[in-house]
Amino acid sequence: MKNILYCRKSSEASDRQVLSIESQEGEILALAERHQSKVSKIFRESMSAKQPGRPEFEKMIKLIETNPGSIIFVWKLDRLARNPVDEGKIKWLLQKNVIAKIITPERIYLPNDNALISAVEFGMANQYIRDLSTNVKRGNKTKLEKGELPGPAPIGYSDNLATKQKEIDPIKAPLIKQAFEFYATGGYSLKEVNNLVYDKGLRTKGGLRISKSQFDHILRNPFYCGTIRRNGQLYQGIHQPIISLQLFQDVQRVLSGKSRPRAKTHFFPIRGFVSCSLCGCSYTASTKKGHVYYYCTNGKGNCEQHKKYIRQEKADELVAKVFNEIKFDKEMIEITYLAAKEKTISQAGNSHAEKDELAKKLKSTQEQLANLVKVISIDPSMTNALKPQILSLEAEAKNIGAQILNTKSTKRLMRP
Repeated sequence: MKNILYCRKSSEASDRQVLSIESQEGEILALAERHQSKVSKIFRESMSAKQPGRPEFEKMIKLIETNPGSIIFVWKLDRLARNPVDEGKIKWLLQKNVIAKIITPERIYLPNDNALISAVEFGMANQYIRDLSTNVKRGNKTKLEKGELPGPAPIGYSDNLATKQKEIDPIKAPLIKQAFEFYATGGYSLKEVNNLVYDKGLRTKGGLRISKSQFDHILRNPFYCGTIRRNGQLYQGIHQPIISLQLFQDVQRVLSGKSRPRAKTHFFPIRGFVSCSLCGCSYTASTKKGHVYYYCTNGKGNCEQHKKYIRQEKADELVAKVFNEIKFDKEMIEITYLAAKEKTISQAGNSHAEKDELAKKLKSTQEQLANLVKVISIDPSMTNALKPQILSLEAEAKNIGAQILNTKSTKRLMRP
């Protein structure tokens, strides 16, 4: 027989625990002494019991199954289980005398007790979790319908504890806007834009560089243009947007690969065509004090060449020497032309098919929108309930329309 002590608190709500694990342990050890029992094994767990799968709980169950007649000392029954699966394990082992007793400061649970008592207490614990989940979801839905974002503010905003609103961060917001503007040009990769704003001072709350996946999430988050997206639904936010809806849509087209790069303020003819001989990463360029410098992007993070710069005049000389050595075979030119022609014809068919598909999708979206507007005209009381769906459909229609306009048109391929 083993005397087992089990302590648990929910890590998701550590500030709301009646007793911490340390306090529970002290109280229950004192309880065991009053029962003249010596605890042989202590299990400590910082994890919610609303779902099965607690590692320490499973270890305890295995230990009990191999030691019939064990006694469990615990603060309350809800520390053992708050879900029907774990509840069933405990109740079954207790009824089969595998667990000899469950002792809490309030009472002792024995195998021959009326099962209704423990069932009620376990049921109350389970219902508490179910009610808590329902109330949280209801509260979040109400917040969203009011245009408020549940949870912490995204980077670029801050939480005003007095008003409970999301306010623009005067330092980070301009950098977030610059990130969208840079990426919307189509001339920068995610990493390049991330590096640019990092150099300007954009950091996480911990002062670290924003990861690539987090940066991608930022550029896809409609919160920055005034809209909240949650569970596939769009809600009009009451917070002040950092960027315009047009800029956000431009970035989405670049992210989806359906937007051509826009004309850049600075044209660097060699950028994207030259790579580092040491690490193989592409060369990029920037203008400093009126001069253009090329340098390695150091995409792999292990090259020292990115600290060295080449003036544009020197780079042009090197490239010119390479061009002088290039010779094209006439037969190869003809083969290349025929391959390009075939590709252009294929793209023409794909382009028309893509436009037709987008047109059908746009028509369907417009019909759904018209139906919702008709419902509101018949029953104005449905306005608030249908508003999020209408905003979502309007945004989708604008996006599809922009995609149709942006679909590449086929140009005639001229023989060189």
